[in-house]
Amino acid sequence: IRAALDARANSDTLVIARTDAVAVEGLEPALERAEAYREAGADVLFVEALRSPEQMRQASARFTGRAPLLANMVEGGKTPLLPAGELQALGFSIVIFPGGLVRALSRTANDYFASLKATGSTAAFRDRMLDFSELNALIGTPEMLALGKRYDN
Repeated sequence: IRAALDARANSDTLVIARTDAVAVEGLEPALERAEAYREAGADVLFVEALRSPEQMRQASARFTGRAPLLANMVEGGKTPLLPAGELQALGFSIVIFPGGLVRALSRTANDYFASLKATGSTAAFRDRMLDFSELNALIGTPEMLALGKRYDN
């Protein structure tokens, strides 16, 4: 942690210290590790795989007012999935939902290909898609083309 803090080139960079010790050693050793990270100067503490709201409350009670806590919401993970507001009420300052977009897109891709295979067309899936012009508007194609015109001879 101290090495990461020493290497930090920008004060906007957060050093988030993560411990996975809950899974191997239990809650108290994980909280002790997080305490050592806090003492070393970590900006945010991330105690991974808290297994219940009670464990989440215990972590929060230990660090509230002393260090911000990060909650990791993973569908199918060990930590109970809670809405951001509930996590904030429990004392968590940051919540991440890593990989959620990939899991949602993967489900959509499976549904898309199943529909295409069954119907031979994208028509049945059309209401769940952007059309060509909507996609271009989303990614800013018209603006990029307009900028490019500055370089026409």
